[in-house]
Amino acid sequence: MAGRRLAFSSPSTPLHGRDQPLSSSPLTDEKKLLNALSGLSRQLTLLTSNVNEQFANVNGQFAAVNSRLLTIEDRLAALESKNCNGTMEENNSKKRRRVHNPKIAEAVRRLHNSEANCRRYEPEQGLTLPHNEAVTSYLLGAISASPDLTAESDDIVSACKTYYESVRRSFRYKQPELASRAENAKSLARSLSRRKRLLEARRSVLAEDEMEIWRCATIDLMSDEEDGIVDGVSGWIVRPPPSRSLELSELCAMLQSRLEATPKYRETHHIRLQN
Repeated sequence: MAGRRLAFSSPSTPLHGRDQPLSSSPLTDEKKLLNALSGLSRQLTLLTSNVNEQFANVNGQFAAVNSRLLTIEDRLAALESKNCNGTMEENNSKKRRRVHNPKIAEAVRRLHNSEANCRRYEPEQGLTLPHNEAVTSYLLGAISASPDLTAESDDIVSACKTYYESVRRSFRYKQPELASRAENAKSLARSLSRRKRLLEARRSVLAEDEMEIWRCATIDLMSDEEDGIVDGVSGWIVRPPPSRSLELSELCAMLQSRLEATPKYRETHHIRLQN
């Protein structure tokens, strides 16, 4: 209409700065920042608590493992100590049994086999069985009380054990199934003893210029001497070892001739017969 004015603003017309509404203020921004910091602090506290708890669990597990390792180490140390003591005792026991005193051994043998003694070892039984233990105790007490012998108890017990073993060995060798083995053992021991004496006797008449050849001589290279009869003559049947060299055999023959030229040697040794 002409002459009428409309008082309104277009929606697209921007408002002046002082007319705009306050969407935020410095106080509101500070409050949000404080809330964010507070939330972050709570998260850090929770995280720290979780980490401490995990470390506590790890420390507890480590302590348990460490305690278990210490226990294992203690057990190993105790076991090693026990084994060491047991080895030392075993070695001492073996050492005591190896002690050989001829006087004590002879006293044990005479007392055990005397007619007045009715306590004797039973070879069918073990040494630790009651009967044989009583025999050992009797021999120990009787020999310890003897004024002619001064010995420790361990040495006397060792001699008793050694004599028991000889009694048991003699008993076993008398069994029919072991008779042939016993005879072979005696024959082997006798042959070894004779070859050893032969080696020592020949060495005693050895000349200085013969040492080089004799250096390789051993017991096994000495002749085997067995009791026997050849053409009605009794003596030792000589069997030279086939592995002996010709030079050593010739030297042995020469040394044997020197020995047999001595009257004392001929009187104490049998005639050597070649089979």
